Amino acid sequence: MFEALVRGLLGPLSGLLDFILDNPLLISGILAVWLGIFAAGKLQLQNIERKTVEMVLEISPSLITAKPHITSRGLYKRIYPRWETSLRQWGWFIPHRMDLWPVPITPETVRQKFSFSHQWVAEVLAQNGIQVEG
Repeated sequence: MFEALVRGLLGPLSGLLDFILDNPLLISGILAVWLGIFAAGKLQLQNIERKTVEMVLEISPSLITAKPHITSRGLYKRIYPRWETSLRQWGWFIPHRMDLWPVPITPETVRQKFSFSHQWVAEVLAQNGIQVEG
């Protein structure tokens, strides 16, 4: 009964269901490859976030020492160019914002997955005991 419902919903594409049912090994292989790519993208995203935190914690103390009243927005503006150039070295792809397929690493795609902004910089510094203005 369920199969008939699915066939009715698929309409002219119901032949696709026959192909899936006739070739479970092939479909399982395709899904396993997709899962592997998804996991690799998630790991690369975690690596990018970790390295971004390390970069912020490495660069910020010297900037704060040079300019004690610097704001989080000022820190972000000075860190962003270096972060942007480092992204390409940290990975090749991350999951799309809907997590269905991989997309190349660009500052825009990474910012869709975690919000690298001046507020984020201020939060990371506060979590590590470094206070900045704004």
